[in-house]
Amino acid sequence: MALQKLSSTDAFVVVDLDGADAADGVVRWAKKVLVDGARNLARSRTYAHALLGEQVSGASAGISAVPEDRAAAVGAFVEEVTPRVTEGSLILDPAKGVAADDIATLLAADGRPDWLSTTQGSGTLADHLLAVGVATCAAAAAGSLDGRSVVLEGAGSAGPALVEALAARGARVVAVATSQGCADTSAMEPGALVAAWSAAGEGLPAELSSEAPPAAALTTVADVLVCGSKVGLVDHEAADRLAQQVVVPCGPLPVTARGLAVARRRDLTVLPDFLTTAGPLLAFRPADGVGADDVAGDVARRLGGLAAEVMEHPEGPVLGACYRAEDFLRTWREELPFGRPLA
Repeated sequence: MALQKLSSTDAFVVVDLDGADAADGVVRWAKKVLVDGARNLARSRTYAHALLGEQVSGASAGISAVPEDRAAAVGAFVEEVTPRVTEGSLILDPAKGVAADDIATLLAADGRPDWLSTTQGSGTLADHLLAVGVATCAAAAAGSLDGRSVVLEGAGSAGPALVEALAARGARVVAVATSQGCADTSAMEPGALVAAWSAAGEGLPAELSSEAPPAAALTTVADVLVCGSKVGLVDHEAADRLAQQVVVPCGPLPVTARGLAVARRRDLTVLPDFLTTAGPLLAFRPADGVGADDVAGDVARRLGGLAAEVMEHPEGPVLGACYRAEDFLRTWREELPFGRPLA
């Protein structure tokens, strides 16, 4: 795993594997972004590409600055890494603390199709592809989503798209949790929830004001928990009180290794984030002539097939997906990277 510390500001870029065709991941800003967390995020992205049969490394970048220096630090970061992005060796998407406008220069230079940021339903195409992948994998894990209840936690800008994708498969979103709290949505029709959430941005719509804390999502009785607000959200203590049977990540690394062990002991199903969130990756490097509609169908087909396959693994879907990814990594690497993608 290679670590590049930038010279122009307190920032770094981690690339998981050498010898890859390219590397992609996210860039985050905070007062202090830790390298260890970035390594885990890069590893998760590596395994996602390996599941898809792509010789691409995961990457992760961090910018550390106090709020008053944030704009200058982000600007310096963008200027220094632009040559790597322009040459095609690095792709970075905005994550916590970074907006698309902050790294617009990088997004314009990275060579991905322009249609990734176009509107599709209630969000961008990237949101739609994430939602299709999450919902397809959830359906595979639950057998069917028809009539199933879902708690949606930490969905961010993809929240409305996730409501649409889940509803299209017959599920009911009975609770929504953001950093502002956890609200009961069981009485809302999907269309009304989508409209209210789209108007409110990433927070809770005014119609859903709630005094329940965000953590209440984990103890809200439902069939499925779709979660992704932060790395390590479902640790061993949280896993011991989960009120859902199936856990489907919509963000990176929400389940810890100990959390997974407790969930397996309780006979809960946990899917790997590097599978469920891989939908947008299929649009990063499309074949000639492939358009937005083709990619959406490809996400459902490929991720659905992978989810069904790993669900049959005797050691559970997370390890099953790890083994499958590692089989591909062995085709182009002499040694596997040390450590699997778990918080």
